[in-house]
Amino acid sequence: MTKVLFDHQIFSLQVYGGISRYFANIQNAADSENDCSVEIGILFSNNYYIQNYRALLQNSLGKWLLSQQEKRYNWNKKYSKYLIKKNDFDLLHPTYYEPYFLKKLKKPYVITVHDMIHELLPDSFPSNDVAALQKKEVIKQAAKIITISETTKNDLKNILGIPDHRIEVIHHGYQLKKKQNEITNQDSQKDEYILFVGARSGYKNFNRFIVAVSPLLKSRTTLRLICTGGGAFQKEEINLFKKLAISNNILQANVSDEQLDSLYSNAMAFVFPSIYEGFGLPILEAFQNRCPAILSNSNCFKEVAATAAEYFDPNDEHSILNAIIKVIDHVDFADDLIKKGEERLQHFKPEYCVQKTISLYKSLS
Repeated sequence: MTKVLFDHQIFSLQVYGGISRYFANIQNAADSENDCSVEIGILFSNNYYIQNYRALLQNSLGKWLLSQQEKRYNWNKKYSKYLIKKNDFDLLHPTYYEPYFLKKLKKPYVITVHDMIHELLPDSFPSNDVAALQKKEVIKQAAKIITISETTKNDLKNILGIPDHRIEVIHHGYQLKKKQNEITNQDSQKDEYILFVGARSGYKNFNRFIVAVSPLLKSRTTLRLICTGGGAFQKEEINLFKKLAISNNILQANVSDEQLDSLYSNAMAFVFPSIYEGFGLPILEAFQNRCPAILSNSNCFKEVAATAAEYFDPNDEHSILNAIIKVIDHVDFADDLIKKGEERLQHFKPEYCVQKTISLYKSLS
């Protein structure tokens, strides 16, 4: 039996999010394995993907800590340290990059590198951000490094000089949530909105995307842009909308996974304008929900979507606008993208990700 310990980090930080869902999927799959088990080093968590895990305590102390992120993080960190010192596991898989465990750890560990955005685009982050330094320190001593795309592997090699034999590429998997015949909307009857998903600052390229799409929103008064996640619009964003005279065409909402599925299903298109990403899980969400995908022409997006998306130059506003118009104005072309997306989704079955990861655990224990 290979016993794997996940530490607390991402489950202390995220309620929703691709990284915590990635680790939760592995933990859930390990439950069905006869020769591999995963324990999560947390006491208190309000993470959506581990609601059934014992760490979601319902007593008064637990409920109070669930509302206090810094205190919750510190309590969970102490518990992870306790489990690491106890040493009753074969392999550690830290869920983020804080290197607090290095001095006490007596067993090997594997680290997943989701992207190299901090290293490639440092101006997108605060000057006191320590993620890049922490990541470099953790990568140095890892028994194996998982990257979620060939793009991230190449970036890791080029930036930190990590040799091939230390890196294992394991693409994200995506769990299909509904059967094809359970989708009720018709592709030709999409609602009049375009969908943007996730954070909006820096490398996400949101402001350029807004400037690019503004002529379309102004000329088609019934067309909307719906933005999910990323929090409420900031003052600077609101001022930009006013300047472009499109304030009434843009909405922001924080939604559950189920609500997000519905938004994908009924959107005319999903647009992902990032300058850089390490993978791009929303692309698979769009494919699953039969939503045409319009993507920046970054290497990792092409690695994930192949021919199942319309691409644009993220630095060219005309290119962005033309790609959107091409998809939303041509139903046959959009339907073709939907069909290719469904086919492409078959390359990212969750069992591929999980089994490759568990096999890696066993090889290192």
